[in-house]
Amino acid sequence: MVKSESPVSGPALVHRRGSLRGRLVALKGMRLSVGRDQGNDVVVDSPVVSTRHALIFLDEEGGRGWLLRDLDSKNGTYLNGREVLEHQLEDGDVIRLCRNGPEFVFAATGSIDYMNDSTVTFNPADFTDPGREGAQERGVKGVCRTLGRELERSSRRSTRAILFSAAAVCAALLLAGWYFAGGPVRMAGSLASRPAVELDLGPIYSSLFHSYREKGIGEVRVRNTTSRTLQAARVEFTLEGEGRGYLVEDLRFELPELAPGEIWTKRLNPLLSRKVVTERSLEVTAAVRLEAGQELLASANRAITIYDYHVFNWQDPSKVAVFVDSNDAAVKAFVDSAWGHRPGVSRYEFPPAQMVTAVTLLSALNGHKIGYKPDARTPVSVSEGAETSDRVNYPGETLLRRSGDCDDIVVLCCSVLEAADIPTAVVVGSSHVIMMFDSGLSSIPASAGEVPGNLFSEESWVAHKGRLWIPVEATELARPGGGFTAAWAAAWRYKKQIESGELPVIEIREGWKRYKPLHPPPPADVLAKIRQGSLWRQEGLAAAAEAALRVVKTFAGENLQAAVNELKRSCDGLELAQRSSLLYTQAGFYREATALLEQAVFDGKVPPDAGAVRSWGGKVTFDLAILLTDLALAVTLSSSSVAELERAVEYYRLALGGLPDELPEKSECMLRLGLVQKMRGDLKAYRKWVDQAIEREPRLREKLDRLERGDGRVASTAPDRQLLDYLRSRMAAIRL
Repeated sequence: MVKSESPVSGPALVHRRGSLRGRLVALKGMRLSVGRDQGNDVVVDSPVVSTRHALIFLDEEGGRGWLLRDLDSKNGTYLNGREVLEHQLEDGDVIRLCRNGPEFVFAATGSIDYMNDSTVTFNPADFTDPGREGAQERGVKGVCRTLGRELERSSRRSTRAILFSAAAVCAALLLAGWYFAGGPVRMAGSLASRPAVELDLGPIYSSLFHSYREKGIGEVRVRNTTSRTLQAARVEFTLEGEGRGYLVEDLRFELPELAPGEIWTKRLNPLLSRKVVTERSLEVTAAVRLEAGQELLASANRAITIYDYHVFNWQDPSKVAVFVDSNDAAVKAFVDSAWGHRPGVSRYEFPPAQMVTAVTLLSALNGHKIGYKPDARTPVSVSEGAETSDRVNYPGETLLRRSGDCDDIVVLCCSVLEAADIPTAVVVGSSHVIMMFDSGLSSIPASAGEVPGNLFSEESWVAHKGRLWIPVEATELARPGGGFTAAWAAAWRYKKQIESGELPVIEIREGWKRYKPLHPPPPADVLAKIRQGSLWRQEGLAAAAEAALRVVKTFAGENLQAAVNELKRSCDGLELAQRSSLLYTQAGFYREATALLEQAVFDGKVPPDAGAVRSWGGKVTFDLAILLTDLALAVTLSSSSVAELERAVEYYRLALGGLPDELPEKSECMLRLGLVQKMRGDLKAYRKWVDQAIEREPRLREKLDRLERGDGRVASTAPDRQLLDYLRSRMAAIRL
């Protein structure tokens, strides 16, 4: 409550009627808010006064002096008996909150006494009692009694003062007669003849501030409720109170001509500043003004909430992408520290390198011992309503705190894998979320009947856009005894719901196109922890990753073995070996295919090295030669050293001895032998075999030309990728 003040020299408000009658408030600053709420500069305890009723402020920019503005109050703001939205104040203006509510006088000079005895205040409600007499009669009698008292009190005053009092009471009498005769009506030029403006806004989530420029925060509507065409009008939207500075620029729109009854709607797409990213939720005032020239036609304001940057809602599940941040400093440090523990794998071997990396990083998170901590305040829920809000931690926060609920851990897992360039997705349930990642494998077999549908059992993977995705129950990574294989198996039950579309799948990279990651700057203490790095260097990470990958490979191998067992019912001998090895080779099990073919070719007596292969004296038949070309291909694709490539060379040489000259397979075998020689760094042998192959089969020149369009470098210690890609593509040409 504002205390009484002595008269001052500057502008002031004088309370003339109401609970603060007789008190004076100096306008010391440039703004003075009036209302029932305790946060106002002037607090008026009256039921007819709105929480934030009116604002008195100095218009320095416009040069209009002191202005009175109604803040969309329930009962209106009146100036000298007329309802106004905004008006310039002059010395002696009477301000009322509600038609018959508390009353103030604006004093341009605070020293003027606006509470002298010659002032007569009149309130018809003081003389109105819903008793037996008619309201009008009681009002008139009350006024007469008041007039009598005033005349008696004024007998000692000057004639001028008496006449002034009498005039004031007569004016009040006329006003009372109008009031009780018909009640208040809108006069010409009042709000009834003005257009209306409306605001339709929702809350602002600071985590999504990047997106509001495109998607908007709501809309403003102007209704022409008058009988005349609305011309040359404009609308201005602002954020006030604590919201000042949150808009890079206020929104201003020029309205087209609006005929009577027409409605104009405009989407509000503000450019928000970084200031809106707040650590605490707060309430601000959104205000809109409709003006024509210097005249205020209508205004509206409403309080809206700006949520802190951890909060979002599930109205559009894609919004979760703002929390997945592959550039988070802690995430990048974690991935860098775990990268060196990846088990080695050939480019074309199973599991693919992408899956090896994913299994390693998820095993590292399990080793980091992140605990599951439910969010009791805001659990994930999309079934309770689209506007249900949830609180999500950013990946670096979860990593450093070592705890979080399901959405926190899923966000962390996706961020870590995306930092390693592995596509991820969030799967949203009614009260839970899981994640899945792209394995690097196609969900469609290379050719029907060659690879058994998939390497994994049907329930263990998700077919999504032609790719094989691995679902992961991320919370299993945070449970004692958990790990990648447990997290994978726990997510199998969601497969049918995901593939049927019952559960929404949010691809993070697609979500980023609509909602950019917020990437809040980490506090200084967090940066210090990140620099330490040792926080997540866990001993035994490589062993844990290798163990998980063995399970994956065994799991896939079991399905391949089932397919081989099926083949045994229709063939045997060299044909079984050739067809079985083809299944393993096409699946990326090159070392397993190599072992199987070596056993078949050499009848269990496998030469230990390339020299022993050269000295092998066995007879090479046509069927055996075909197996040797397959064997050489499997060895080449899995090789990681020159020694292994030498072994492949000897297998090709043996195969050539069993292939008839007239068959095109012999020319193809020569070309492959030449390519392997190039990988070894022997360019002379490369040219010899390639020239022989082209001489026998000229069509091979085109294939060779495509290969030699590369940089021409020769890999001396590892297979040339370009050549390997070619050999890998030739796998489809292997005949059963």
